[in-house]
Formats: sequence, C-alpha cells, structure tokens
Amino acid sequence: MRPFISVIINPTLECNIDCRHCYHTPEERSSVKMSLDTLEMLFSKLSKEYESVWFIWHGGEPLLMPFEFYKGAMAVQEKYFGRNSHRTGNTIQTNGTLLEKRFIDFCREKMMNIGISFEGPYNDVLRNKTDVVKKKLEYLCDKERVFSVTSTISSETASKQKEIYESFRSNKTAVSFVPVIPAGCAACGNTVPDAGEYIRSSIECFDAWLSDKDAEIPLIPHYLYVLNALGEPAESDCAHASCLTKWLCVYPNGDLYPCGKGCPSEFMLGNLSDINKISEVFNTKGFERIIRGTIERRNKCIEECSLFDYCNGGCSIDAYYESGIGVTGGDSCRIFREVFGHVLSAVEEILETRPDLSSYNRFVRDAVLGKLINPKITGQ
Repeated sequence: MRPFISVIINPTLECNIDCRHCYHTPEERSSVKMSLDTLEMLFSKLSKEYESVWFIWHGGEPLLMPFEFYKGAMAVQEKYFGRNSHRTGNTIQTNGTLLEKRFIDFCREKMMNIGISFEGPYNDVLRNKTDVVKKKLEYLCDKERVFSVTSTISSETASKQKEIYESFRSNKTAVSFVPVIPAGCAACGNTVPDAGEYIRSSIECFDAWLSDKDAEIPLIPHYLYVLNALGEPAESDCAHASCLTKWLCVYPNGDLYPCGKGCPSEFMLGNLSDINKISEVFNTKGFERIIRGTIERRNKCIEECSLFDYCNGGCSIDAYYESGIGVTGGDSCRIFREVFGHVLSAVEEILETRPDLSSYNRFVRDAVLGKLINPKITGQ
C-alpha cells in the first residue's frame, strides 16, 4: 500500500458569503451537492490503496451541507478505515458563520479539527458577517478551544500582519497567514498583496513573535520555517512541499483535481466513477500537464536558487496563476525566498552565537534546544 495522501473534499461549491478573494468565480459555484454514494466510492478506493489519509473538508462553505451529511460521512469513513484506527484524520475549513454547538461537539467526538477563515480586526476587508463569526470564536475560546484560524492577507492588509497576529495572541488563538493569489475572484478584484509590502510586514511580524517571551501560540508558517531551517523532518507548508501525487481534491460531482486552489480544467484528473484505483489519476493527461510544467520550473529553480531544498520549487498552482506554471520568480516565490531567508538567517545566528534563549518565545526555544541536544535529527 502507498503510505499517505491528503484529500480535500469539496461537498459543495456554494457559499453563504461572497469573499472577494475566492478561488471560485460565482459562475463556478454550482448547486451540485456531494452524495454519500460519492463518498463511499472515494473512501472505498482510498482504503484499499493508502495506509493513512488526511481529509480536509472545504468548499464553498462546507457547513451548508446538513449535519446529517457529516454523520453519514463519518459512518462511511469508519466503515472502510475502521473506528479509532488512526488511519484517518479530518479537518473542516469553514468561514465560521454556521458553526453550532451540536457540530462542535460532533467534531470533538470524532476528533475533527476546526479551521476558521477569519482576518481578525480586518475581516470585513474580504468577507462579511464578521460580528457573527466573532461570537462563534468567543464561544470556542471560552468553552472548547478545538480550532485554529487562517487569515488571508490581501492588498489592504499586507502591512497589517503584526496587528492581526497580536489580535489573535490576545485570546491565545493559533493563526496562520496566507497571501491572496490571483485566481478566481481575486484575478480581477485588486486583492492580491504587493509582494514587497507583504514581505516587509511578514518579517516584522516574525521578529515580534520571535522575541515575544510570553507568546502562547505558534505563528504559521513562520514557526514551520524555523523547524525547516533547523532541519526538522517537517515540510514548511503545503505551498513549499513536493505535493504532487500526495494531494487530491474531490469536487461535489466526483471530479478530481491535484489541488484545492481552484485548478483550471486542463489539470482535471478524471472522475471517481471512471477509475478503479486512485493512483490511476496520476497517469492522466491532466496530471501529465501539471507535472511537465512543474519539472520545467523546478529545473530552473535548482539552477537559480539556493533555497530549492527548502521550497521544492514552490506551488505549481500559485505559479500557474502568477506567471505560468513553468516560470520561476513570481510573487509567491519572491515572498518565500525573502521571508524564509530572513527566518533562516535568524536561526543560523542563534545557533552560531548561542545567546540566552530566554529572550525568545517558547516554540523557538524548544526547537533550538532540541537541535542542540540532538543535532543528528537534521537532514541538512
């Protein structure tokens, strides 16, 4: 059996809010809903071919699907993978507006992580129903704490990353930052951040977090960059990992794509109903197109950049939308190179000078101490 795959499940492409940066245009948000029969096909095929699977329930807004759908979905998943077998994990990524206690309790019972898309004090820039989500987050902070937040950074908030981090720091909410990419609605909505401004603000935010001795939350992706710089066996984030054949996205009608970032139709890998094994999709014309462009870009990266071992050539879908899948040097490439380069320099300085580690946050302290105590864990 193959060891592992991550699968993004889009049970619906419909949404109850109109985010300005959505990967999907309004025309793409069909009313088709995923059936349990489609899920049964998916789980059956995956269980026969993969030792473990991480499922990310996405959309659209996944909570537009009724509660009974998720009860049925988990029952079918357990039918094929076993209950409490440790072969599966689940995360649901939601805008948070439809979260209810019953579903939160269900997530705790099934050990399903909750990810909420929210930009703190600047949520109204890209989304609406901010007051509704704030109340949901207050409940989660006070009662449950089984969630994390993803904040999408746009042109209007590129310079505000430290402020956004501090807003989540105050209530001990783990947060990760991702920039808008020029796909879907964002392709024509003037929401893509200026790369230079994003880089400056991201570095400012990292420096503040690095020296925040009382920080109780990791800052993502910066903390993962620290681990990567130390040589820990951890991929920095999905955009800078060798993800092809390790990720799959399933649309409501069973169509398959290599990624959940609103892939163009030329990269479609077929439909669940037309394949006998999941691995067949990695021999399709759609996959051939994406792998050909990825190899072209990565060959250039190896020649041009010393950070290739850390970024694996970046995200092919990001590159596709920015300047072409075979082209290097787009905004996402520049952002990683500058931000990770800064983190790498900071980590190298700590290792070389051996300063008093009490002046850094506990996440960095623990990671550096682990490296100093057991340096052989690194592959660098």
